[in-house]
Amino acid sequence: MIYIGKLPEMDVNERSWEAERAVGTIGGQTYGNADDPLYRDLEQVTMNDRNGDGVINHDNTRYSETITHSASGDSQDYKVDTSFLVRGTEVTVLNDDGTTSTIVTTVRVMQDDQGNTFIMPPPEGASRSEIEAMTSKPIISVEFPENPKCYELCVKSVFTDRTCFPCFGRGTMIETEFGPMPVEDLRAGMRIWTRDNGLKPLLWIGSRHLGALHLKSYPNLHPIRISAGALGQHTPGRDLVVSPQHRILVRSKIAQRMFGTFEVLVAAKQLLQLDGIDIATDLEQVDYFHMLFDRHEIVVSDGAETESLYTGPEALKTVGPAAREEIFALFPDLRDRNPVTELPPAARPLPSGRMARKLAVRHKQHGKQLAG
Repeated sequence: MIYIGKLPEMDVNERSWEAERAVGTIGGQTYGNADDPLYRDLEQVTMNDRNGDGVINHDNTRYSETITHSASGDSQDYKVDTSFLVRGTEVTVLNDDGTTSTIVTTVRVMQDDQGNTFIMPPPEGASRSEIEAMTSKPIISVEFPENPKCYELCVKSVFTDRTCFPCFGRGTMIETEFGPMPVEDLRAGMRIWTRDNGLKPLLWIGSRHLGALHLKSYPNLHPIRISAGALGQHTPGRDLVVSPQHRILVRSKIAQRMFGTFEVLVAAKQLLQLDGIDIATDLEQVDYFHMLFDRHEIVVSDGAETESLYTGPEALKTVGPAAREEIFALFPDLRDRNPVTELPPAARPLPSGRMARKLAVRHKQHGKQLAG
C-alpha cells in the first residue's frame, strides 16, 4: 500500500460506519510530488485475518481484527478505523519515457486507529480503468476532490487479498499424462496428475503478465521462490516460483496436532520464516498461470504438491474480469452463489494466515520438514 501519512481521525463516531471527517481532512489536498513521489512511500501491510473470512472488519464491530505495518517505525498491530472510496481523484503517474500523465479515477483509502493512512490497490473486481490507473505505472501524486458527493464513506471492512494471484510462475513443470510439462505449454483437455483423483482433464488455464513497473509499484505481488529441498528431501526437485497466495501442501505431525489432520494447504507467503523460502525480488517481471479443474485439486509442480485454482469468491476476484467470465461460462452456478454459505469444498483444510504462520514457526523451531 502507499502510505500518505499520519492524519487526524476521520471516523470520530464509532456508532456509524461513515468517515465523517474524510472530506474535511483530505478534500482538496495533494499527497506526493515530483521531488517526493508516492511510489517511494510503499509500505508492506499484513492483514491478520484470524477467522479466515477474507476481510478485516473496522474497529466499530465486535469482530474487528488487526493489520501489521511499520509505517510509524517498529512493526506493530493496529485496528482498521475506517476505509472509503473517493471518485474523481486526480492521479499523476510516471510514464516509461519519463513524462507524466494525470488520470481521474477512483482511489481507495484506509486509516488505522492511530491515524496512519494508506492508499489501497483496487480489488480485481474494480473497473478496468481504475485497475489500469492505479497499478500499471508508478504513482507520483494524488489530489483528492473537495466535492462531498465524490466520497463513498459507508464501507464496513477491507479485503485481505486485493491484487494477489494464486498461480504458478512461467517454467513451472507440472506432472501430466505425458510426464512433466512447463505450465505455459498446458492446454484445456490435457490430463494432469492429481493427488486425490489421478489423471484429470484440465478445464481451463489462464495467464497474466506483471511487468517491472507493476512489481515496482506493488512489491507485495513479487513471486515467492521455494528453493530446491526447502520443503523436504528433494522437495521441490528444483526451485519453484509461485504467487504469494499460492497454497503449498504441508504434511506433518505438527499439522496434525494443530489442526487435527496431517495435511493442510498454506499460502506460500505464510512460509517466509523458513529457510529456503524467500521473496524473489530479483525477478523484474513475472508471468502467472492459473489451472482450473472441476474441483479444487492438488497437483505436482516441480516435484512439490501444490493447489490448483480455488474458486472461492476472493480467489475469483484475482483473475480479472475477462478470465472470470470464462470461468463462469464453465461453471454458471458460481455467478449467483452466496459467497458466505456456498463456498466450494477445498482439497485440504485452509488455515487462516495467523495459524499458518504459527505452523511455519513451529516447524522451524523443531527443525521439521513441511513435506514429511
